[in-house]
Amino acid sequence: MDIDVSKIDAEAKIIRFDTIFYGNNPENLPRIKKQFPYLFPSSIPDSLWRKKMTDSLFIDLKNEVNRIFPDSLGVENELINLFKHVKYYFPKRNEPVIITIYSDWDYLKKVYLSDSLAFLFLDNYLGKDNPVYDGIPIYIRQTMRKEYIPVDFAARFAEQIVPYPSTKDFLHKLIYHGKLLYLQKAFLPQTHDSLLLGYSAKKWKWAVDNEKYVWLYFLDQNLLFDTDKNLDKRFLDPAPFSKFYSEADRESAGMIGRYIGYQIVKTYAKRNKNVDLKQLIQLDAQTIFNRSKYKP
Repeated sequence: MDIDVSKIDAEAKIIRFDTIFYGNNPENLPRIKKQFPYLFPSSIPDSLWRKKMTDSLFIDLKNEVNRIFPDSLGVENELINLFKHVKYYFPKRNEPVIITIYSDWDYLKKVYLSDSLAFLFLDNYLGKDNPVYDGIPIYIRQTMRKEYIPVDFAARFAEQIVPYPSTKDFLHKLIYHGKLLYLQKAFLPQTHDSLLLGYSAKKWKWAVDNEKYVWLYFLDQNLLFDTDKNLDKRFLDPAPFSKFYSEADRESAGMIGRYIGYQIVKTYAKRNKNVDLKQLIQLDAQTIFNRSKYKP
C-alpha cells in the first residue's frame, strides 16, 4: 500500500487548550468559555472550572506536559502524513482541528474524534517510564508515548469507517479487528505493525513465533463460530497476555485474536489484489476468511 500522497493538501492545526486553561487567572474564564464553548457543559458551574484552573495538581501536571511537549507535539509530520493518507482513500474526510486537553487522570482517554474536531488527551503521552504513571499496568504504559499519538488517531479514523459486525461469532470479531488494523496500516504505512497493536518487542516476537500454534488452538477448540463473549476478554480486549488457560499464558501477547484477524485480512488482500480498500472494508468476514486461504 505504498502510495504517493505528496500532492494532497493537509495540515496539523493544534490548539493548546491545556496551556491556555490550566494556571490561567480565573477572571479570564468567561473569555476562555466564549472561545471554547464546546468544552464547558452548562451543567457544570463556573466555580468548579475556576477551582480546576488553579488546582495545584493540575498545575504540576501542566509543568510536566510542557516539559515533554514544550513548543510542539513532535509528531506533526506524522499526523500530516496520516491525514493525507486518510484523504487519499476517503476524499470527503477532512483533517480535524486538534484540541489538547487533559484526561482528569483517566489513562484510557487518549483521542476523541468528531467530524471537525479532535480532542487529544496529552497527559497520557508522557513516556512509558514517567513516574506520573506509577501504578498503571505496564502493558498500558507501553502505549503512553508520543509515538502513539498518530497510531491512536489512525485507530479512531478506522473505527469510524469499518462497520461493526452484526454477527457476533468469534470469526467475525477477528476479521473486524483485522480490518481495523489493516486500515490503520494503510493510513500509516511506515509504522511497524507492533506499534499498531501496542506490543513491546518481546510480545511482538511471541505473536510472530506462535501464530501457527495460536491458530491451531482456535481450530482445535472450535472457537471460530463460538459466540461466547468471554472470548473477547481472553483474546481481543486489551490485556497483558492472552488466556489459553495454560502455565505459559503470561508469556503470551495480549489481544492475540486481533493479531490473527490482521494476518487473515492481510493474506486475503495479498491473494485478491483486485479488491480495493473500500471494498475490503465492506466484505463479509466469511468471504474474507474463505478466500484468504489463511494457513500460517
